[in-house]
Amino acid sequence: MSNSLVVNTTSSETRIALVEDGIISEFHIERKRDRDVVGNIYRGKVQRVIKGLQAAFVDVAQEKAGFLHVSDYYNFEADLQAARQDDDLWPPPSQNRNNEKHDITDILSQGDEILVQVDKEPIGSKGARLTGRISVPGRYVVFMPTVSHIGVSRRIDSEEERDRLRNIVEDLRPPSTGFIVRTVSEGVSADKIERDINALVGLWEKMMNKFDQVQAPYLLYEEPDLLVRATRDLFTSDFDSLIVDDEDAYNRVEEFVDHFIPDFDGRLEFYEEDEPIFDAYGIEIEIDRALSREVELESGGHLIIDRTEALTSIDVNTGSFVGSKSHQDTILKTNLEAAEEVVYQLRLRGIGGIIIIDFIDMEEPEAQEQVYECLKQELDKDRVTTNALNISEFGLVEMTRKRVRESLFQFLCEPCPWCESRGYVKSKETIAYEIMRELKRQLPIVSADEVYIHANSGVVDKLRHLEKERLSELEEQHDKEFHYHRQPNLDVESFEIQGPDEE
Repeated sequence: MSNSLVVNTTSSETRIALVEDGIISEFHIERKRDRDVVGNIYRGKVQRVIKGLQAAFVDVAQEKAGFLHVSDYYNFEADLQAARQDDDLWPPPSQNRNNEKHDITDILSQGDEILVQVDKEPIGSKGARLTGRISVPGRYVVFMPTVSHIGVSRRIDSEEERDRLRNIVEDLRPPSTGFIVRTVSEGVSADKIERDINALVGLWEKMMNKFDQVQAPYLLYEEPDLLVRATRDLFTSDFDSLIVDDEDAYNRVEEFVDHFIPDFDGRLEFYEEDEPIFDAYGIEIEIDRALSREVELESGGHLIIDRTEALTSIDVNTGSFVGSKSHQDTILKTNLEAAEEVVYQLRLRGIGGIIIIDFIDMEEPEAQEQVYECLKQELDKDRVTTNALNISEFGLVEMTRKRVRESLFQFLCEPCPWCESRGYVKSKETIAYEIMRELKRQLPIVSADEVYIHANSGVVDKLRHLEKERLSELEEQHDKEFHYHRQPNLDVESFEIQGPDEE
């Protein structure tokens, strides 16, 4: 089956799905009011330097200050000063490319203005993660002006091709600068790579000139929006088509393709059908599935995916799958299927950070190794950096996946106003007993003869069923009359006890 990039865009939102062999492998979304800031480059202003964290908080014109650890700091200003003193040093060579350890308070102070780039977008209550080690992506290469290094994508297998690309970049790069050759460069002519390098170096020079003319916080470079980024980074020879359902968006993609990858022009498609494009490709259903806590496996087993502030846990269960041979054979088949599905869900949901996978316990070491190898093979297909430890004696795999942006769940969902993101609420019976205790507290100090109890309909029913006799005793003891107001739309945990004057 063919591989496609499917684009659904409106004036305020862009959604892009990677469909590989008819299956959605990745989903990306960006809204105009929440423009992605990863990759943006700023002249930032240091707000605070925290010695205990060996980090600084830097104002980069965002709602929250960015976080810069000392290990990510690069003294661009020293390079720029050196360049000002010697016209031959342009672009300026790095003066700070060693691995010496520094104390953050020795190199940064409050009020300093420094060059930083957003490495990870703000997630939850945390501000953006910043770095001083700049990288600017092009179509074929990534320019790294603060390191002297040439790297070639590990996905290019041919050593002959890797050497060819490395030699091309070595001949073209400015002194003491670095480049990473991207996977899409495989088989690309030297002329195209040269144009890409020249464009990136020219962009960098403009940023350096601008840096000296502005005051922080100031945006020096903004990464393109999702539509252009996806075309630049994801539309490779592995994809047969890029399908867009909006005319303006199609024209923008066509302009990029004509300029950078004219050979791909025949792969662009404009979707004109009445049925929404994501419905036609079965993507909407998959998005809903990606928000579910439980994921069914074809065999009858299932995964349970739970997220916390610190990590994501994935529990593997056999469910209704009983197999046709031994119990251990059933477990092995379920774990193998789960290993593939776990990686698929990580990619689709954009899950990052620490991940714990609880496979079903396997008695045989050979079975554990088979499952682990399957997991590793699937992770090799992931474009995001991952690191997985071997299966422990408890059947657990501890792994990390680089987290750059919010997950699909974080982007599309918000905390439940009823359970406050706990994932559960107190039972109606529990709240009924809480009301009884609250009545005992308030009745001695309520002067009115009538008392009104406002609660969820189910709670009121439980209360009157479980405590019918005790309620009558309280009415007689305190000479009160209770009135019950059933409110079906009221939060189960919410209730009020009022006198008539408060109604």
